[in-house]
Amino acid sequence: MLSRPGLLLACLALAAVPARGGATAGESNQAGGSPDGLRWDGPEPTLQLGDGAFTLRPTLRLDADAGSFFGQDQPGGFRSGVNMRRARLGAQGTLLRDFSYAFTWELGGSAPNDYSEFYEAQIAYTALPGATIRAGAFQLQHLPDYAGSSFDLPFLERAAISNVVASLASGSTRLAAGIEGNGAIGTAGARWNASGYVTGGVASTPDDERQRGLVGRAVVLAVDSPALQLQFGLDAAAQFHPGTSPGAESIRLRDYPELRVDSRRFLDSGTVRADGAWAAGPELSARFGPLYVEGLWQRVAVDAVSGPDPRHEGWYVQALYPLSGPPRQRSESSATWKRPKAEGPLGSLELGARYSTVDLREGSRGARQSIWTVALNWYPTDRLRLAAQYQNGTTALSGSGGGPENRNFQAIGLRAAFNL
Repeated sequence: MLSRPGLLLACLALAAVPARGGATAGESNQAGGSPDGLRWDGPEPTLQLGDGAFTLRPTLRLDADAGSFFGQDQPGGFRSGVNMRRARLGAQGTLLRDFSYAFTWELGGSAPNDYSEFYEAQIAYTALPGATIRAGAFQLQHLPDYAGSSFDLPFLERAAISNVVASLASGSTRLAAGIEGNGAIGTAGARWNASGYVTGGVASTPDDERQRGLVGRAVVLAVDSPALQLQFGLDAAAQFHPGTSPGAESIRLRDYPELRVDSRRFLDSGTVRADGAWAAGPELSARFGPLYVEGLWQRVAVDAVSGPDPRHEGWYVQALYPLSGPPRQRSESSATWKRPKAEGPLGSLELGARYSTVDLREGSRGARQSIWTVALNWYPTDRLRLAAQYQNGTTALSGSGGGPENRNFQAIGLRAAFNL
């Protein structure tokens, strides 16, 4: 059996295999669709049976990370390290033509995890015009950072405010059922996207089955022209049952320093006994020629059992510019901007910058984290991404005397990612 590094090297080699037209035994060129059997798109096989009523193809995703922290002026800070951030193996396809399915197992994970776990199991009804009904454990279309594939993220990790908000009722591997839709508006060619879900706990988190929540996202592409695309949106989430077990129901908001090679999280609200919580706020994204910009703001409110109700907020703004190759293109199904296509013998190169901040302070507890990030993404092929980023951040911890304790840090992060 290959080790994780060996598996990654094998997949990086597969990423360099050029795509070739469907070529399987018994395949013909007759019109009307592909025949049953096994066909290949580069290294990606697809099995088709029942004249297309059933299809299956394997999925594989590997993200290998390395991170080095420095410039820390306080002892006990973040630690450098390496991490197999994602090592996902699964299958997806169609059933009876009108249903799609996906199952994924996670063999990697965040720094403290050294075990595998269930990640995704979903089924969707896709025959409705402009709409999909989805149920199971999956990644919800809520917040720009989660609405699309993590392979399309411009930085190694999502902005901290996205993870804080998603922890309430959405995010990845969330037990949920809901509907996702998109369509045209009038004759101007602009498009709308909307999604709504009822949610439970996180499938990979034990004893979390009592969580209950509602999640929604609505966006509209107000301007759509070759020179300018402008999109507005609103994201909202509510948790009605924290469902924490064992112990009393409570909410704890926290996140990593937008790099996951260490288990420490100084951005932490602490545990709050609560009946529920909600988060809401606008998103804005635009493409000006090749330049892409995106921003999001969220208010987070906790309904505490006793004492004051904590109120928090966070936001980010980011920009991406292609140094070579095409710019990012909008996905109509998710209303997000996908990674640039790899073009030319050397692929595509992209430069990104982001500022993000989250304030989880309440009285003498909690923290505020602010991070500047600059990233360089190289896509040698459409299946392979090599990324490097620099971070400069500060975490202000609320002290017992009411004054903040600032923990400054800098970091270099590297990633090699493969997506089958």
